[in-house]
Amino acid sequence: MIREKDGIHFNLSDREIVADSRNATGDLNIVSHAHFDHLHQSSSRVVCSELTARLTEERTGEEVDRLKEHSIELIHSGHILGSTAALFGKEKKYLYTGDVSMRKTAYLEGFNPVSAEVLVVESTYGVPAYTFPDQKEVESRIKDFVRDNRDQPLYLFGYSLGKAQKIQKIIEDVVERPVLAHGAVKKMNDTVEDCTDMSFQAESYGENKQKLEDENAILIAPSRSSQADWIEKNVERYGGIKAGFSGWAAQSSFKFRGGYDETFVLSDHCDFDELIDLVRQVDPEEVYTHHGFDEELASHLSNELGYSARALKQNQTSLGQFQ
Repeated sequence: MIREKDGIHFNLSDREIVADSRNATGDLNIVSHAHFDHLHQSSSRVVCSELTARLTEERTGEEVDRLKEHSIELIHSGHILGSTAALFGKEKKYLYTGDVSMRKTAYLEGFNPVSAEVLVVESTYGVPAYTFPDQKEVESRIKDFVRDNRDQPLYLFGYSLGKAQKIQKIIEDVVERPVLAHGAVKKMNDTVEDCTDMSFQAESYGENKQKLEDENAILIAPSRSSQADWIEKNVERYGGIKAGFSGWAAQSSFKFRGGYDETFVLSDHCDFDELIDLVRQVDPEEVYTHHGFDEELASHLSNELGYSARALKQNQTSLGQFQ
């Protein structure tokens, strides 16, 4: 039985494995990556990558009790630094992708699917409307945007862990002015630098904000701040262009919702075509979709491609509730 109830629960013959729950615990508890909506808040031991543990500790201020010896194979998932899919099971193999991306973006390699009988896959962009442009084309557009607007400040918005670091690396070789990082982004930059061989040129925004006016600096800030009062005051005072980076930018409504002047389809997730490709490469007997367009993706896999596919439902208690 696989069910969604505060995380994804796998009730196997000999144990229960719980993935990406907030508080629920099983015999083994998986944390796929260090975004807040996937962090485990109980005191139980967790299975995760070493980098996910370090990033989690920095974000929460609490020590992660990481289980180092276990029977779960962790596989790089291509979502953010430290993110992993999980492969486990004896009689049959289960593959839980967590958040996943098949494409290489900036410094991060994409997910390389492995075979499994049962696949549980996220479906954030599980409809054809979310088919993304070629990654090299996206990154080239971003660089051109930075070059073409060197005479005014730029405000670039993405998640503080993941997207913000990718943006910095993409523009790194075309920037000839200061890059400033919002406190949340700078904190993640510093942690990544401590845990890897990567480095970032961004300075702290709080100590260098005058460079927006004096040197047309570039500010990297969290997505949630795109319409914050302090951003609007900066734009009013110093001028500049606001740009948003997300897979949701594949639809024009994203630009208006975020109050952006420009948007770029830069995603940490698979698009629709990549999700289909992922399923084909895993070649499972059963597919369970969850999050986002879960029912739409399951329907496509079942009706168009012949897979046994179902969308997981929150708090389901029986297989009959899949119908």
